[in-house]
Amino acid sequence: MSEIHASCRNHRRTNNRGLPPELLLLIFEHVYADSTLNGEWIACSPQSRALFPFAPAAVCKAWRDVLASVPRFWTRIIINLDTTKLSDIDTYLHLSQKLPFEITVTRDQRILSYSRTKNDDEGVQATAAMVQIVPHLHRCRSLCFQLLRSSSLPALRYLDVRAPLLKQLKLQCGIDDGEHPLIGSEVPEQWRFHAPALRHLFLNGRNFRDACALHWVEQLPSLEDLCVSRYHGGKHRTGELHLHDVLLVVDRLHRYFGILRKLTLQDISFDGILTQQDGYDIQIEAMSLLSINPSTVCAIFMSKTGPAPRLVHIKHELSPSICHIHLTQADTLVLEGSFSFIAEAINTWDGDCLSIKNCPTFNDRTIRNIYRSWNPNTLTSPSWSRLEIENCTNFSAEALLDLINARDDAVQRARDRDPASQVPFNSLQDLQVHGGPPISPEDTEALRAKLLAFGWHEAATGITH
Repeated sequence: MSEIHASCRNHRRTNNRGLPPELLLLIFEHVYADSTLNGEWIACSPQSRALFPFAPAAVCKAWRDVLASVPRFWTRIIINLDTTKLSDIDTYLHLSQKLPFEITVTRDQRILSYSRTKNDDEGVQATAAMVQIVPHLHRCRSLCFQLLRSSSLPALRYLDVRAPLLKQLKLQCGIDDGEHPLIGSEVPEQWRFHAPALRHLFLNGRNFRDACALHWVEQLPSLEDLCVSRYHGGKHRTGELHLHDVLLVVDRLHRYFGILRKLTLQDISFDGILTQQDGYDIQIEAMSLLSINPSTVCAIFMSKTGPAPRLVHIKHELSPSICHIHLTQADTLVLEGSFSFIAEAINTWDGDCLSIKNCPTFNDRTIRNIYRSWNPNTLTSPSWSRLEIENCTNFSAEALLDLINARDDAVQRARDRDPASQVPFNSLQDLQVHGGPPISPEDTEALRAKLLAFGWHEAATGITH
């Protein structure tokens, strides 16, 4: 445990002669209880310097010895490739004895934050760590790799083991720099990575592409949460990742098991090939599309066979146009980032809740474009009743009042045209602003009078109305 010995030298010596091991153990049991819930470790940042049991174990030998005597204290293992000695990994794994455990392999935050950092040892160190972990995977509940480069991540095709307790697998990176150096062009003919309890799967694009080729993901009966990230294409020897691959997996998981609830796609360049003529069933609970080309987003929704996911979250940082994305039937639509032509996209959507986040282009002009482009003979987005705005300050309360009044007028016209209609014609009834511009007392009262639910938090002052 050389890391702990080294850390000990950096701490002030604690006079613990008056604390018998029994009392120390009682204290540590309380700390452990505060770190867990129903037998599971409470999620926290692997970068934290206060992680139990590593922080108290670094104080002195007496504390280390007490902690080492309780295997369940060591069922959460954090390996930082920049600070942890590889020789300590085996020690940590054996301290947990035969208990189920979770393990995270990561880097210092300063390394992960600077994508241009060069470190030729990352892949070598990650491989050495994985060699020590694999013999214990049969009792592993969560395996997470959060590294800088895709070429350093373990190759999924080499996890030819049984992991019956595994509930979470994360193989994620900051940048896509190509294949693992040992990857060949041939997919294994026989591959048995048995993980029937897997519920949360987060893969970089290249590992997901392999998983598709091996027809593995679509055979996971308990999978609830699927995330695919970091893929920038290029002619690599193992082929390309197609949009069809992702949608087909979602389609089959939904049809076979009905368990999948969320799909996240982040920073992926697809070729857009869609080969299933009758479309794809993507009617899951939620879909997040982060830094995905708008043309790809459009292709996803144009290819669906039935309703859209109940919640759709689209985030982008490069001010793309989303006016051609037909976001119909998503109950909740979340738009995050500097989008252009927001009004056009909103007016092709028919859901209950619209959420705008971190969007400097959401301003009075955008708000007025929303209702000025409405068809006077048809109620646009008849189900829309809730508007949430977060961390946007370039609009005014007056513009929102104009929108609400225009909506009321449009709803009344729709009811007058067809008084017997069974289709719901909703006014805007709920407005929640967090991190918004200042609002006057007069506008506050006017909005309260118009709405069933209202909240407004000012970014500059912190005042909540």
